[in-house]
Amino acid sequence: MLWLSFARDDEAKLISDIVKAILPHCLKNKCFIDGLKRPFICNTNYTRVESLMRLKMEKVLVIGIWGMGGIGKSTIAQALFNNYSSQYEGSCFLSNSRELGKPCLSDICSRLLSQLLNQDLHNTNIGVLDSRTQSKLKKKRALIVLDDVVDSPIATDLVPGLRTCLCSGSIVILTTRDRSVLTSGGVEQIHEIKQMSNGDSYKLFSHYAFSDPHPKAEYGEVTARVIDYAKGIPLALKILGSFLRGKSVGEWDSALKKLRKYPNADIQKVLRLSYNALDDVEKSILLDVACFFHGHKMEEITRILNSCDFFADIGIKSLLDKSLISIYSNGDYKYIQMHSLIQEMCWKIIHEEYSKNGGQQTRLWNTEEVCNIFQDERDIHGVESMIVDMNQITIDPCIIIIALRKMAKLRLLALRGNVNIDLERNRVLLENFQLPNDLRYIEWNKCPLKFVPSICWPQKLVQLSMRDSNVQKLWDTVQNLPSLEFIDLHGCKRLIECPNLAGATNLKLIILVGCESLQDVHPSIFSLPKIEELYVNYCTSLKRLCSDYCSPSLWGLWANGCSNLEEFSIPIMTHHSKLKLYLPSTALSEVPSTIMHLKNLEWFGFNISYSLQKLPKKFTSRIALTDPIKHEDDTCIILSRILPTPAFLSVKELTLYKCKRLSKLPDNIHVLQSLQLLHVESCHVITSLPKSIKNLQQLIKLLIVDCEMLQYVPPLPPSIIYSNVVNCKSLEAVSSLTSEPPRKYHAWFGFHNCTKLDDDAYEAVLKDLKSRIEPVANNDGYPHRFFYYLPRKESIINEWFPDYYSREASIIVEVAPDHKISSCLVGCILISQYQYCNLSEKEVIFGWECYLGKGCNKWEWIATSATRTLLTGFYPVNKIPFEMVSDHKVVWYDGEGCNKITEAIKERKKGTTCNPFLQFKFFAQTRDNNEEVVIKGCGIRWMHVHVNHQGEISPDATHDVESQRTENQRKSGFTSWFQRLLCYKANTEEEI
Repeated sequence: MLWLSFARDDEAKLISDIVKAILPHCLKNKCFIDGLKRPFICNTNYTRVESLMRLKMEKVLVIGIWGMGGIGKSTIAQALFNNYSSQYEGSCFLSNSRELGKPCLSDICSRLLSQLLNQDLHNTNIGVLDSRTQSKLKKKRALIVLDDVVDSPIATDLVPGLRTCLCSGSIVILTTRDRSVLTSGGVEQIHEIKQMSNGDSYKLFSHYAFSDPHPKAEYGEVTARVIDYAKGIPLALKILGSFLRGKSVGEWDSALKKLRKYPNADIQKVLRLSYNALDDVEKSILLDVACFFHGHKMEEITRILNSCDFFADIGIKSLLDKSLISIYSNGDYKYIQMHSLIQEMCWKIIHEEYSKNGGQQTRLWNTEEVCNIFQDERDIHGVESMIVDMNQITIDPCIIIIALRKMAKLRLLALRGNVNIDLERNRVLLENFQLPNDLRYIEWNKCPLKFVPSICWPQKLVQLSMRDSNVQKLWDTVQNLPSLEFIDLHGCKRLIECPNLAGATNLKLIILVGCESLQDVHPSIFSLPKIEELYVNYCTSLKRLCSDYCSPSLWGLWANGCSNLEEFSIPIMTHHSKLKLYLPSTALSEVPSTIMHLKNLEWFGFNISYSLQKLPKKFTSRIALTDPIKHEDDTCIILSRILPTPAFLSVKELTLYKCKRLSKLPDNIHVLQSLQLLHVESCHVITSLPKSIKNLQQLIKLLIVDCEMLQYVPPLPPSIIYSNVVNCKSLEAVSSLTSEPPRKYHAWFGFHNCTKLDDDAYEAVLKDLKSRIEPVANNDGYPHRFFYYLPRKESIINEWFPDYYSREASIIVEVAPDHKISSCLVGCILISQYQYCNLSEKEVIFGWECYLGKGCNKWEWIATSATRTLLTGFYPVNKIPFEMVSDHKVVWYDGEGCNKITEAIKERKKGTTCNPFLQFKFFAQTRDNNEEVVIKGCGIRWMHVHVNHQGEISPDATHDVESQRTENQRKSGFTSWFQRLLCYKANTEEEI
């Protein structure tokens, strides 16, 4: 045991004793030594798996670690093995199971059991073991790692056998690039390894490039380019760091330029293993995504590739399982994306095919390369997909357009950018223009042609997009387009005639948004047997929507902003119960009689009008209202008359959008007792909400967006769990967030860009937080989570987090001796106004990781608090994002995480008088591409809330290590700090 004397005055001697005591244990620490040889970044990828290993299991735990090649699966598995193998009676790490899978399964089993039992075994079958071997295995808790598993038999045959024969508490870890390998073996705990954050990427790369966690000052700009190129892939960071080490800035710049054209062979070799495991159809899908569909909607890609007989549903699932592509969400849509290094690999494969196929290339995506091919008159008959940026071409654009007729195998075509073609001088274009019949996808946005020549359009065509084009009409006669499902003419301002689409019997979606010259919609559209959606928003010349028939397949019609629309006579049948019908900001003065008989519409939008009083009961559960074109009365008065009517009494969601003349909401809004969501947006003259809003007993969500004059928000009903006030720059007063004690287990209150909030508003937030924590601090088993998102106010941050606040993204806390077990932990992060991306339209994952000090600079993970959300709370209706105008802070309480920390503190304090240390690492990143969010500070606060007999909330019981220094004023601050450190060391010694 270490001899300690707190009465010493010789600080130098004291430090010497500390070094002598701690250094031997640091040298025995295997991870410490490995860390010097090979840098390892301990992040959430590691801690998520580690948290499972610390659980006391009554069975054999099987963990799957899954991710793309080079993402760090093996490194994490190796680190876990190094840190935990000594705690097991037997351990085995079988690296490169990809190669081990080539011999029979019995050979792998023999190697595994030989290492576990320290004896030489041959031709062993895990399902048929002798009783002696089984007995030995049952007595040993074992840690087994099977690295880089590619064959399902290892998961389906070997792993179930290990579950049966190993001792309870054993752990088996499998790493693989293919998720289906894990699911086929019934592995329940599967963890996907995510890309490294920018901060961790800098650290890892700098270790290899500079032997330091930070880049040299003169290398800052080129280092940032490397980090951007690698995009969080550890393998790339290590290889490039080692390669660039010791080279000049100029050499770095040259190497990076070369990488864009000639990818690193070592990185490519690792990535290509996954490609080689695909079948031919899956390879085609992957190459199409890399060369054409990167960033497109998943639904669109699936639709088009299915038409190519690529069986896209199962093929895309296979690529997802193998981590070759990924999915991100933006609003209601899912998009497919691909890591840039995998995309480079695919491009290289295409170029290799070009060399092997005698100069024929199947896919073209680089405009410079396209121009060279056409200029040199190379063979283009085998081209299947082509993207051309018409702004960047160096040849006559007619050459490309005329050459299309020679590309018989062309399936996918995208001509992007603006280019002028003089049709009078290029009559040859009109005479020779022909589209290949194999085309499934045509994208010719900003097409300069006023009239598309009289041609036979490809019968296999599935999607046609000609956004922002000069086209006035597409075709004169009916075209036979049996495969066409989607047509997009968004922004074709000169389109005067909607084509006859009777021959497109499979058409489902038509977009005519912003076609300002369009006066009529061809009635054939409403008779299409599979038509689902029609968008004619902002067709300002459109005067009527008429038809004698309406297809029962139609479920969405959007016509908002059609300011001259005076007639709507489409006979919608009664069974259209799930119809979304949006007719606001039109010249319609009355609700159309052809819809008055309907019930249970999914969504209905219209102008604020007295005619809404006539709507039948249960007409719709969701309604959106805008200002009328012609004002018949004060908007508030009209609203007050229509709210108590039968149709509105059953409404669950009410939106008021761009009601520019609406000065206030009517006081009788409380009659909407079914209302669950109230959304008020761009109503610029509203100054406050009515006090009666607190009586909306079913209200769950409140969204107030871009209401420039709003100054006051009254108390909200206790049912509210989600409230976001966005871009209301005049808002000052928030009297109370709820009118009564809240009764929900989770809540979010946001005030994005509400920079004029006064101090009383911030006090209301703090009071609400305390009132929510008080009834749940007894650990009733529910995952209580409360969040508050507000603009930064320096005085408030100092007041709320007086003790534990850091300008970094992490903080170390000493738990004071008088720390109350009932104390609740509140966390805070300060998000910078200046970000690498616009956070107003991206989902953000943020939170903290908490570690308990174990001595020798070792920390044990306790808990993670993580939340995914859109900070502004919604995607703007007008698609204009609200950029941050100041720093913002998120303050939150996570009951589940707090309970885990409390239990860890209690366990740590047993048998010792030393104070536990906690380390909090805060993080924030975008969900879609794992881009790091800039954090300017973080803090925690212990909040002990007590309500006295008068119902008043008592002050917090907050604690700080600094207070202990005042109790020992006879000691210098320096000596006192080291004495506490010695106590911390002595506590570690007891454990050893």
